[in-house]
Amino acid sequence: MTFDEFNKYLKHMSQEAQEAIRKDLPKIIGNKAVHLFKNNFQTESFFGKKWREVKRRLKPEKGAAGKRKILTDPTGNLGRSIRAQPSDASVTIISDLPYSDAHNDGTTSAGRGHKTTIPQRQFI
Repeated sequence: MTFDEFNKYLKHMSQEAQEAIRKDLPKIIGNKAVHLFKNNFQTESFFGKKWREVKRRLKPEKGAAGKRKILTDPTGNLGRSIRAQPSDASVTIISDLPYSDAHNDGTTSAGRGHKTTIPQRQFI
């Protein structure tokens, strides 16, 4: 291989690497991040930091509601709503449900009368 051929090869490999960084890696990283964030629902924590307990489990109720994991309901919509939006050399993880922010960040103005407090239970 001559010096010019080697130089051409390196240039080609550099272009392929840049293309992978722009297009492929955001998808791969996004999928891994979504998996990790969804796992927070199973561990009832944000990467090891436990969520505040829910009232329904402090007083044992009859049936499944008293045993159900935090931030899960029978549909599992909140956990399933987490997805990746890859773009040019970056990725954003989102949940587009209207109540996602209230649970992820916490709020003091939830509910119909805006008087319900939801403690922060970060999952993203």
